[in-house]
Amino acid sequence: MRVWSLGSGSSGNALVVECAGHRVLIDCGFGPRAIAKRLQTVGIAPESIEALLVTHEHVDHAQGVARAQHKWRWPVIGTGGTLDAIGEIPTRWRREIVPGASLESEGFVIDAYAIPHDAAAPAAFRLTARATGERVGIAHDLGRVPESVHSAFTGLEVLCVEANHDREMLRHGRYPPRLQERITGGRGHLSNVETLEWLRATARASTREVVLLHLSAENNTPTLAERTLREGLKSTAFRGSVQAAPRSTPTPVAGFNTPRSLSVQLGLGI
Repeated sequence: MRVWSLGSGSSGNALVVECAGHRVLIDCGFGPRAIAKRLQTVGIAPESIEALLVTHEHVDHAQGVARAQHKWRWPVIGTGGTLDAIGEIPTRWRREIVPGASLESEGFVIDAYAIPHDAAAPAAFRLTARATGERVGIAHDLGRVPESVHSAFTGLEVLCVEANHDREMLRHGRYPPRLQERITGGRGHLSNVETLEWLRATARASTREVVLLHLSAENNTPTLAERTLREGLKSTAFRGSVQAAPRSTPTPVAGFNTPRSLSVQLGLGI
């Protein structure tokens, strides 16, 4: 199983998961032209994407969904609330997934789990590759970790999870109190420490890679997030890698054992 991040942060989010020649896109927070360019940068043709999963309807995750679906005829998978909030997706291309239930595609078994975030019906996803049995958990934008997500993500081979902010940077930064309250509330975003506390109980020896998503440009840094998780996980059975997904650079993030320098070579110059 391999995972690419096409961008991660408030300016746009998208991930590609591949196994045995099957590919799905998770979120499309960029317009069709931008998503095509980002896919091209990592050597993926848009036509090779078999389905688009959407975690929720916020613009940084879904602004390109309807236009990309129209252009490439991707089936769009999401909760009913998310699909309704996006709109503009023809009925024949909508595939509703119910939290707590599974949906099968050609290459993956997809499980959805309801998460707390200030959106219509947001979800985290677990994808199990039909060819190999490998599993990846993807959790964007959640204010806390429900027990269902904790259980579903325990021991997965790859974890792609939010680590949005450092508490002290947020507290002493430029964000007004009301925005800070939204971020730290139960329907906002996870801090580095909250993600660490979750993964200390979730990551196992079988977990090969942790990818940190949706880092705040204002209240976090990749170095700080990675250090917090690496140091905090040393006392657990986890011995895999920890990498923060770059904000703007399409990058292979799991399944490659790729040196960080490759991220620079793949840059879009934006």
